[in-house]
Amino acid sequence: MNANTVYDVFLALPEMEKQRHIQLVNEYIENEKNKLQQVYKKKNKKIHFTKQDAIDYLLKNVFTSKNKVN
Repeated sequence: MNANTVYDVFLALPEMEKQRHIQLVNEYIENEKNKLQQVYKKKNKKIHFTKQDAIDYLLKNVFTSKNKVN
């Protein structure tokens, strides 16, 4: 189905159904807009580390021997 077919069907609808269709399309657009905003917020969320967090990470993961025997 393409947009021209949908448009022709829309024109054939009674006035009340046209109003309902417009309402459904607007709700769909709002839902999509909200999804994009949520993705944007998640993507731009920054993680804050302190200097001590960085030192602890380096000591634990970088400056350890892989041949460590317990």
